[in-house]
Amino acid sequence: MVGIDISFANIEAETALLGCIISDNSCMVKCMDSGVVPDDFMEQGFGFVYYCMSELFKSNKPIEAVSLISYVRSAGGSIEASDVTAMALAGIVTSLDYYISEIKTMSFKRRIVAEINDIVGEMKNNSMSQIKSSIADLLNNASTDSEVKELYCDISEIKRVEMNSGLQLGFSELDYLTNGLVFGSLTVLTGEPSSGKSTLLNQIIAHNIASGYKALIYSGELTAFNTLQWFMRTVANVEDLKEYRGANGTYYDVNSRGENAIRSWIKNRLFLFNEESVANIENITVTIDYLAREKGLKLVVIDNMMTVENSGDEELEKQKNLSKSLKSLARKHGLCVILVAHPKKKDRREKYHMHDVSGASEVVNLADYEFLLTRTIDDKDDITRIVILKNRVTGKQGIKRVLHFDEIRKRFYINSDERNRDYKYIQLDQICFTESDAYDAPF
Repeated sequence: MVGIDISFANIEAETALLGCIISDNSCMVKCMDSGVVPDDFMEQGFGFVYYCMSELFKSNKPIEAVSLISYVRSAGGSIEASDVTAMALAGIVTSLDYYISEIKTMSFKRRIVAEINDIVGEMKNNSMSQIKSSIADLLNNASTDSEVKELYCDISEIKRVEMNSGLQLGFSELDYLTNGLVFGSLTVLTGEPSSGKSTLLNQIIAHNIASGYKALIYSGELTAFNTLQWFMRTVANVEDLKEYRGANGTYYDVNSRGENAIRSWIKNRLFLFNEESVANIENITVTIDYLAREKGLKLVVIDNMMTVENSGDEELEKQKNLSKSLKSLARKHGLCVILVAHPKKKDRREKYHMHDVSGASEVVNLADYEFLLTRTIDDKDDITRIVILKNRVTGKQGIKRVLHFDEIRKRFYINSDERNRDYKYIQLDQICFTESDAYDAPF
């Protein structure tokens, strides 16, 4: 056997592409820009028809049945009105990119087969060095124009993202300093245990659900029940809190009315990574990708980085891969991703810096924002502060603010409006309560 007899073609795509041009002459611009040439067509006569279409287009003449048939015949070709009609019916303009890709890919494969056949045909008379050189040349040329074009872009065509296009934190002073969190960003939140990270995250999530966005929580430390309970406790209005007496004194919890209303409010808006599932990078990223595509997810909270499984990687490698995957998903879907990470252990007198996050340095390098929560407890005061350690968007960083804490409502605030915020979870047109609902025992 001499050579390899294989033909690669997608005749349906070739027919449809010609039909797109007939239906919408502007499609010829996309075809030319994509490098489609007559030799890319396999079907007999299609390459010549495409050539005639391009000549009509260059002459500013319409590409339709009468002019096309006339031009093809005058140039020595053959085409019938029924052929033009069949083409026009086959083409779907919105699928033009697919047709172009298929035609260019098949043309590329035919070219490679032809080059392989040349190598095989000459193999008997060529030396080993000549054969190796021919194979090396083949491998060096084995790339399509479309593949190369995916590796670069014209920077002048990049769309600018508005600095105020994103999610708010829900604290007016912080949103002023940062312009909120821009879509496509990765935020690192760090702080020592019991500094209030979960409470702060609950308020950010609630604020954005109230603004019409959807969120996903991965919690590697809290059970699903506790995640829901803590969220409800932070979100509840005063009228939906009831005082209870326990072994350690008085505490407040959400009554039945508040629980039912919040459950209805977060339905199909707040999602939780299943605690029964393996929490590795693959499962978490697949979940984010699906919810972003199918549910319109916009806010992702990963609490925390250290609890994601290694899946065979070293700890630092895992952290690097996780942060890269999260940043990639944020850019792909226009998400705001918040990643909780532990700080390095420091003397309380030492000042925290941007890179005082445990683990791989890539985590901080990839982040667009970094916030630190600190909590100082002594005989007189219990003070929580939030520090902006990194802020790529507005550049305002190294700034700290005191977060006051309402013990009854279990929420942080800087001003009274934030302390008394109503997240609007009551939807009276969807929920009906009896008077006794408000006095049920906590869930």
